[in-house]
Amino acid sequence: MKLQRTWSVLAPLAVCGLLAGWIVLSAANAQAIGFSIFVFAVANVIVYTDALDFALRLYMRRRHTAAAAGVSDGSQKGNLSINLAAILPPDARRVVPASPFAIIASVYNLEDHVEEFMEAYEPYRDRVWLISDGSTDNTVLRLCQAGWRCFDDGVNRRKPGALRRLLERLPAHIETVMVIDPDIRIRGLNDGSTIDLNRFVSDFQQSGAAAACPRIMIEPDGFLARFQAFEYALAFRVGRESLSDFSITSGVSFYRRSALALALSEHSLSVYAEDFENAVILLSHGERIYYDGRLVVSTEGPGSLPRWFSQRVGWYHGLIKVYTERFSEVLRISRRSPFAAYHYLVYVGVLSLAMHLIKVVSAVLLLLSFLSGLDALLLDNFVPQRSLINPEYFTAALSSYLALGVIALFTSVPKAERSYVAPIVPLYLCYALVHIAPMTVGFLNFFALKLLRRRIYQDHYESPADPTVALKNMRMIQ
Repeated sequence: MKLQRTWSVLAPLAVCGLLAGWIVLSAANAQAIGFSIFVFAVANVIVYTDALDFALRLYMRRRHTAAAAGVSDGSQKGNLSINLAAILPPDARRVVPASPFAIIASVYNLEDHVEEFMEAYEPYRDRVWLISDGSTDNTVLRLCQAGWRCFDDGVNRRKPGALRRLLERLPAHIETVMVIDPDIRIRGLNDGSTIDLNRFVSDFQQSGAAAACPRIMIEPDGFLARFQAFEYALAFRVGRESLSDFSITSGVSFYRRSALALALSEHSLSVYAEDFENAVILLSHGERIYYDGRLVVSTEGPGSLPRWFSQRVGWYHGLIKVYTERFSEVLRISRRSPFAAYHYLVYVGVLSLAMHLIKVVSAVLLLLSFLSGLDALLLDNFVPQRSLINPEYFTAALSSYLALGVIALFTSVPKAERSYVAPIVPLYLCYALVHIAPMTVGFLNFFALKLLRRRIYQDHYESPADPTVALKNMRMIQ
């Protein structure tokens, strides 16, 4: 065990040393005559925007969580985007049991993983309500034989439509629901969480909010999962934690039943960014959504690069789809506070969508700069160095992103997960650059569907073999 911990520290240090040597040698071989301040700025736009956004979110997170820092109840400290202590005194809240709540999910062809699901949710069996979203295997049969509640209408409605149907079947006294995906696992008090599920639900019910989002972590599983673990830590412990009570729901979230029913009644019922659409609908109605990272749930990331690529294509197709279709609601949300305007208009609208072409150019420049540096070190200037091809651009971006990654590692990643994430921090710029490819394809899918009524890439969210998709395509053609 001691040797493993030593290696987990030495590995990232060795990578950092190699990268430092790369930076020094590349800079020494760079030709100053080919340097352009303008091209340097464009090439490093990804680094600058990420760094500025990270710094701003750290500041806002500190502002939103500072009030809860002095609460005597240790479970309230940190990991909250709002001050729950201001809603109800801690002594009163501790003695209030959670009102009845349900754990609900839409399942589809889960037969190969049904044993894992039943084992994970056995402690919560009495609270679990499932609906089959048109499963064609033995999922429903096996669940019902094992005594689990699982409704089956024989219709593939897709997840939002299935959940809306399931809400109609729930007993009237259940006012709170936890929406999950079947691969989600709830972490206990000794496994990452600092409060149990009942305490989370009790606090949520007394907050009066429409929804709450726990922290999602990626389970350790190979090299690609390390990048996603770091990405998720930043997205939740910095991104959502900085958003106060206008946060965003995710694949696993807690809802006031009436709020979820409202969101699904106005929902497009598309599987693309369905959680983001729920959040936009609720926030535009003046509801509150907060982040509570004291409860941790885990999920497996895409195990392969093609699966990861397909997942991200679907994510960004959904982002631009919901953002453009519900822009009027986004404008209403942005009026709630200056930081809400920053997140929904500046960060999502400008930095993530409007500036995407600039980021593509930036990635291309950094790739050319990397090749130029590689050539200067190994190939004796086979690639000519010009103002558009200079190794200094890449070395500057790499060193800056490395510094940003180290700061993020110690400010945003839990101590128990740092040794797992640390080895990939020096390479996280490469992950950010590769990420631009599925983003681009996702955006192109959106425009291709609008203009040509067909995709340029078929992601796994919509299968051509699905009869509902085939019917939808026929209607579009007609």
